[in-house]
Amino acid sequence: MDPSFDDVWAECEDLFTQARKTLATLKETQPSHVVQASVNALFRTTHTLKGMAGMLGFHSFSRAAHRMEDIFDLMRKGRLRSTDSLIETLEAGIQALESGLAGLRRGRPEHEDYLFALRRQLGELEALARPSEGGNQDLSSLLDLPLEALKALSEYERTRVTTVLMQGTSIYGVTVCLEFATFDERLRTLSEALSAGGELISTLPWEVPEDREGLAFLLITACREFDPSRLPGLPDEILGTSLLADPSRVPDSLREEATVEAPPVQAPVAPDPPPPPVPVQEVEILRLPAHRVEALEARLMEVGQLRDAASLLMREPGGAGTERPLALMGRIEDGLLEVQKDLLQMRMVKVESLFARIEPMVKSLSRDTGKPVKLSFQGGDLELERNLLGRLTEPFLHLIRNALDHGLEAPSERLAQGKLEAGSLRISAIQRGRNLRFDIRDDGRGFDLALIEARGVALGLIKAGESHSPERLYRLALEPGFSTQDRASQISGRGVGMDVVRAEVESLGGEIHISSEARRGSLIRLTIPLTRAVVNCLKVRCGGFGFGIPLGSVLRVQAGPHIIHGGSQVEVHGMSLPLESLQACLGLPEPDGQRAFVVLTQQGASARSVEVAIGVDEVGGRGEVLLRSLPDLAHSRGIMGASPQEDGTLWVLDPEVVLGLAMDSLMRRVARV
Repeated sequence: MDPSFDDVWAECEDLFTQARKTLATLKETQPSHVVQASVNALFRTTHTLKGMAGMLGFHSFSRAAHRMEDIFDLMRKGRLRSTDSLIETLEAGIQALESGLAGLRRGRPEHEDYLFALRRQLGELEALARPSEGGNQDLSSLLDLPLEALKALSEYERTRVTTVLMQGTSIYGVTVCLEFATFDERLRTLSEALSAGGELISTLPWEVPEDREGLAFLLITACREFDPSRLPGLPDEILGTSLLADPSRVPDSLREEATVEAPPVQAPVAPDPPPPPVPVQEVEILRLPAHRVEALEARLMEVGQLRDAASLLMREPGGAGTERPLALMGRIEDGLLEVQKDLLQMRMVKVESLFARIEPMVKSLSRDTGKPVKLSFQGGDLELERNLLGRLTEPFLHLIRNALDHGLEAPSERLAQGKLEAGSLRISAIQRGRNLRFDIRDDGRGFDLALIEARGVALGLIKAGESHSPERLYRLALEPGFSTQDRASQISGRGVGMDVVRAEVESLGGEIHISSEARRGSLIRLTIPLTRAVVNCLKVRCGGFGFGIPLGSVLRVQAGPHIIHGGSQVEVHGMSLPLESLQACLGLPEPDGQRAFVVLTQQGASARSVEVAIGVDEVGGRGEVLLRSLPDLAHSRGIMGASPQEDGTLWVLDPEVVLGLAMDSLMRRVARV
């Protein structure tokens, strides 16, 4: 088996470990919201395993994982209740998949059906979950909400409302209004608090009061006991709380029917349910060759010897002068930087390892769908952290599946449109400042905005008759449960794929941008911030702060006896360049004058590059710095990270952004003339 897939095998092993632990929690008496969270986690795990198997080209295994995913989907929709026999069947299914994957890793051929031994039990479960003659009940109309809000609930959310009401659990609504700058963080905090005490069923956009500014939401939660005073809301954030549905309003006839049809459930032994389990913190595991660890140990030993030598030298009677201790300290600093770089490199892998995972999956999907695909990659030499690679794998699986299933046309359709028979799929990676940007392009049919709009209206996500921008419609494709397909296939259609992409990218602090043109294709751009990097910088000082400028963007450094000011011109190699002070670019108080400047260059959209002189107070030396992305820099334009130094923090600049800030500042100067 190709060693480049070692990380994929390891991730599959971790998924099976998580599945076994989660199944074990279902054997214990737990609050209903904890059970629901566990079932949702199992659904996502089997969904990911299905994608991993498809990427590796194991179609029989993928079909088996797809069937297990169906069972968990029935459970999370409330159509199968958790019983001892059900859990035993699920454990046997997960064990069969895990054993099958272990055999595949050893090179054994695929089985026709990995769940063959469980075919009778799984068939009985699917028959038990089949809707009765009257169809599934929907009690969402009991919610005390406007009709527009009821229409906005997805099928899964309506199912959960019905299930919790039938179980005798009340449903409450919490209306909040959050500030624009922090709404995502505050909404996450409130959602986690509600999930800890019950089940958060839905989060709906709400109307903002006339006397308020920000974004309003309605959080619908189901719980036995609701205490609004325990919500972690800031002053004026929570607009109100209300009881949306009382289980006593459920008709007695429905209760009797549910009692007859439901399988027997064992009564809990303990009178009071135990508190929700504490979430297990994820631990990153690095698998490293022994020789790399041995080299790092040797380097650390060498640095330790240098430290001991410096300590003895400093304690010599009569002193030892300053030259030798300073030289030893310099060597210690260099050694520690090398250790930091080695540790960072142990965490880094090339982007091409992600591309290597994608290629076999594209070939397999191309064969299954009958759509020939010309696949190309660019930027494989760039590096990213190993754990970041693991978290990006699943979003890429969904994006590639959607591109082939929804985007690229069948060969006959392409030929009728004058296109080449084989579709084009291009995946590129490029580094821009502290961000790693992935572009996924195809030359297919593009996003069908009319179909997306119609589906959004049907689901109640948008209002009919209103004008919706393409950007708003593209965002709909990222909503949970959204799909333009009526039936789920093994490739796509469940409405969980793009939601997974959005959730994972945003949890990494990244962004998603979608653009499309009918019959020309589409572009999905993922922008992911890098958390660590080693950057070769020019060190400068301005306004009492230390800054680092990546050397790749520095064209020239010049200092002289003449005072220069922002907004003036400087001569560089016979060319006149505009000059702006770094303080003006970053919004710091401008100096009375400066004697040094750095010429920054950036390749523009055309072949011509942009060059601007940036005035600084002082130019220092050059050196490699270990860059870290800090949370408080998230909204600081022009700063892409920081590095602790002996004389304080060195703020590392993003040259592309600084050039843009300089041009904006110079334009404002001209406008004021």
